[in-house]
Amino acid sequence: MMSEGGRAARGARVTLGGQALKFALQLTSTVVLARLLVPEDFGLFAMVIAVTGFAALLGDFGLSNAAVQAENITDQQRSNLFWISTGVGALLYALLFTVAPLIQDFYRADGLAVVVQVMSVGFLLSAIASQFTAHLTRNLSFGRLAIIDVSSQAAGLAFALSLAINGAGYWALVGQQLASAGVLLVLTALLSGWVPRWPAPAPMRSLLTFAANSLGVQALSYVSGNADSVALGRTSGPEALGLYDRAYQLFKIPVQQIAAPLTRVALPILSRQQSNRPQMSRYVLSAQLGMSYVLGAAFCLGAALASPVIELALGPQWSDAAPLFAILAFGGVFQVMGYVYYWSFLACGLTALQLRFSLVTRALMVGLIIIGAFFGPTGVALAVAVGLALNWVVLSAFPMRRTGLDVGAIARTGGRGIAVNVVMAAAVWGVDNQLLRDLTPLARLGIGVSAGLAVYALLAATAPPVRRDLATIFRMAKRSFR
Repeated sequence: MMSEGGRAARGARVTLGGQALKFALQLTSTVVLARLLVPEDFGLFAMVIAVTGFAALLGDFGLSNAAVQAENITDQQRSNLFWISTGVGALLYALLFTVAPLIQDFYRADGLAVVVQVMSVGFLLSAIASQFTAHLTRNLSFGRLAIIDVSSQAAGLAFALSLAINGAGYWALVGQQLASAGVLLVLTALLSGWVPRWPAPAPMRSLLTFAANSLGVQALSYVSGNADSVALGRTSGPEALGLYDRAYQLFKIPVQQIAAPLTRVALPILSRQQSNRPQMSRYVLSAQLGMSYVLGAAFCLGAALASPVIELALGPQWSDAAPLFAILAFGGVFQVMGYVYYWSFLACGLTALQLRFSLVTRALMVGLIIIGAFFGPTGVALAVAVGLALNWVVLSAFPMRRTGLDVGAIARTGGRGIAVNVVMAAAVWGVDNQLLRDLTPLARLGIGVSAGLAVYALLAATAPPVRRDLATIFRMAKRSFR
């Protein structure tokens, strides 16, 4: 029988394989749509998704995490969670449909109300699908989840491209969201092999308490993560927001396509070690090692090579987005490491503790964003990056110590990964700006990445702790392909 560690590695491999395909689809969407639409289209869409996305989060109500995290759950309890999620989603859909004109007035953007009303259908579909997805996740059906994710993303992209080519403007982005949500619901319902029962009495208190706390943490993260779109949309209008949004969406790709989906693997595996904290601590340490070095390197390379990245991904007409992307990418290093803490709190059932500290750090981040909005997109990007760093530092210093895990080792590993990648990024930035500015964007990227690998090799040769870390990462990667 495969060990929990082996199942985690195998699950990570399958999940990341599916995410590689999703990454290719999302990158294609970003590259092509940036050349078919204008900044105002992306700005208007960003105004709407900031609101409807929050409603989608509320529609789930943290119930999917509750279904996955519970040590034991009956079919009736799972069915009750499904009906609660669906009911909350329907109520929020009706509410959002009604207040759409007020959202339009807030942004002072004509025609926005209809877009809000149409987009709200998507989060209702997502609320219905959430427990089917949770069922697949709890059963470690990572292959089926990968098929669902890739298929829904492909359907959304195909629909968006057909609309954009025919001059639909921002409606192409709306259509992409709805098509993806619809296909996701159909496939999760079919492939889960689970049919909800009708509501009936069952012990629900512990599940709902966990869900409420989990929702609180997610809601705070969402508000702080989307306050930038709301603040910029209000103060600077759709064109400035569109420019910032493209930089932000590129910055989010590693988070959306790698860090966030790994929650599906990490949560059920870690939750099964609730009574064995030393073993859980070893798993969390391995996760932090991978996040800080691998994803940290991706973000730091992106920051150092922001100009060629933006020119290749979006086109030369989006060059003003490059400094925004560079600033956000450095903040992304702390965001992906924060995911490891998020998994730890969920698995340990300490979401109430995380919520209390997140109230402070996320409120501070929103305050920084509001101030930064008065200085335009650059001010907002700086506020986001600083806020993400502060959140990681505070969680490391205080609430993580209540988990019973080896927080010192976990934080030191993260800090070491940050230091290595900052040194690498500084060297790559120097090479790119001093020697490569006259080359094509593709050549600059290729040489820049090669320079980054050379710096890694030098650090591994001269610093034993770095050499040990990289050797561990290679062993983990090798294990996942057994």
